[in-house]
Amino acid sequence: MYTLSFVGRSGQSDFCPQTETGMSDRMKPILGALVAGYVINFALINHFFGPILANDAPAGAMVPAWLSLAIVSVLSILFYDWVNQAVGAPVRSAMIVAVSQILILDVYFVLNGTRGIAAAGAGAVLLLASWGVIGVVYGKLFDGQGAEATDY
Repeated sequence: MYTLSFVGRSGQSDFCPQTETGMSDRMKPILGALVAGYVINFALINHFFGPILANDAPAGAMVPAWLSLAIVSVLSILFYDWVNQAVGAPVRSAMIVAVSQILILDVYFVLNGTRGIAAAGAGAVLLLASWGVIGVVYGKLFDGQGAEATDY
């Protein structure tokens, strides 16, 4: 049964099954999502993003490196907090963010030839370590979370 629900601490989201399902039960939606994601990404990368990227060389940095790191850090932590509100487990939330970045920045770029394997490995270690620390610190400082504060 599918229900419309708010994304909450339980991890359930809009139109998610309310019961545990096995991998075989999830194959149809997994394959459907895979095909839909591939088709839309292929079309948009080749016909929308690619042409814009080819004609949009930056003239230089908008802000100094230290300031860009500060801005991205603030935005990343706000995104992480939002993810953690849905997941309810700080370290698990941090690993979701880290693995998402690894898939986009390291795996994809190695496969398409824009990043070397050593740089990708180093980037993955950096992301897992930094997000792991962020998750642990967030969990320790989150008042009222109790045993859920550290999910490692």
